[in-house]
Amino acid sequence: MRILLDTNILLLHLSENILVSVPSETEFYISSITVAEAMRYPGLGNDAIQALGDLMSIMTTLSVDKSIALRAGELGRTRSTRLPDLLIAATAIEYHLPLVSKDLRGFKKIPGLSVRDGF
Repeated sequence: MRILLDTNILLLHLSENILVSVPSETEFYISSITVAEAMRYPGLGNDAIQALGDLMSIMTTLSVDKSIALRAGELGRTRSTRLPDLLIAATAIEYHLPLVSKDLRGFKKIPGLSVRDGF
């Protein structure tokens, strides 16, 4: 199973270790936007920053390219979703990956996006 993780899933893993229950054959992907969002999260101490870095090192990071930027722009013309979320959603759509997020409200009405709150 291949999945794209939203930033809130990485941060939730830091406090609740939620990714340990995911089947071992799962391939984790994150957007480069998630890297920036996670590392700028307020209040992270050195241990949390190290844990995030270690966690992200075992995931495939997908960069925002022109096709993702164009898709995010297209999606943004018809909704008020924040740009980082549009870029993450566009990444999931372009790579045909389901997005796992705790923010279903922000993603659920985006056409072509498969989003869920669990594994």
